[in-house]
Amino acid sequence: MRRVARGAAVVATMAMVAAILAGCAFLPWSGGGGQSSASSDAMVVEVEVTSDAATASQLRVVVDAREDPQRVDQHDVSLPYGERFEVSKDVPFPLTGSLVEATAGQDATWIECRIILDGEVVAENRAEGAGATAVCEKKLRRGPQ
Repeated sequence: MRRVARGAAVVATMAMVAAILAGCAFLPWSGGGGQSSASSDAMVVEVEVTSDAATASQLRVVVDAREDPQRVDQHDVSLPYGERFEVSKDVPFPLTGSLVEATAGQDATWIECRIILDGEVVAENRAEGAGATAVCEKKLRRGPQ
């Protein structure tokens, strides 16, 4: 009986390792929930910038993806600003972090930024005053966060 239980444990462990190496979407922690869909093939990073002014004097967005890093550098950006970035899950640890730096226009009294990762707010900040800069950053790392 022990030999059968030990053998079943070895088979289950090998199947789990093979599924991890293959990037299986059927694992409970993969977000796939056993169903394949286009949204489970990518992580979604959303960036939002708001202010009481019509424009931000400067905006910098960095989505640090291993396969396809994406960047926005703009001056005199119309607000509210929002953009969605998709990061493929084709590689281990596909996203290492995101950054938003937004500088308020001269007619602003405040500016806010927000980073949303797969529907969850992971960073937000508010800066007060004309010319103030709101900085939002989320670094992703292996292990406990």
